[in-house]
Amino acid sequence: MRLFLVAAAAACLTCGSVALAADKTVHDKEHGFSLTYPEEWTSEATFGDTMRLKLKTGEEGLTCRVSQNRYDPAAPDNPPDPRAFMEKDWVLSNWQTMIGVAYQSASFSLDRLAHFPDGYPVRIADMDFHYADDNVSFYGHSRIALTLRRSHYGFVDCGITGDSAEEAARKWAPLADEAGKVVSSFVLDAD
Repeated sequence: MRLFLVAAAAACLTCGSVALAADKTVHDKEHGFSLTYPEEWTSEATFGDTMRLKLKTGEEGLTCRVSQNRYDPAAPDNPPDPRAFMEKDWVLSNWQTMIGVAYQSASFSLDRLAHFPDGYPVRIADMDFHYADDNVSFYGHSRIALTLRRSHYGFVDCGITGDSAEEAARKWAPLADEAGKVVSSFVLDAD
């Protein structure tokens, strides 16, 4: 009987954790992307002309942002064939040019090519960064998925911040899998 009660209690705990871990999918048709994340996360106000969605976990402090905007392959310095650029012409330094430029310093690792369900390429990488301006200074770690389509680009950035690089790394470790799932769920709609 005692074994049954222990098993029943464990089953209830498992059911509770499954219910808490339910996911919510947002498909923003206006801006052409979808993202799946734990339903207990909160949505926050966005800012700027390109940030379309901002989500935050509870006290753990993991924040995910989705940015999307128009892309003009005919503009100077833009790759005319975004698919070939993402699949064949990509080099690690492209992360710095496209994302890292917004930070005091940024280094990228674990760069890899993945594909959306329709087979279109997306790049995923981890970034260690330091941001500083006249008002704030912080370090962080994030996982990013980025892609370019013919008419628009988009990325999701899920990260954590801290007062030092060591603190950010310590805070990131238990959240890395969850951040990876959210980042991997990002899809930029076809043109």
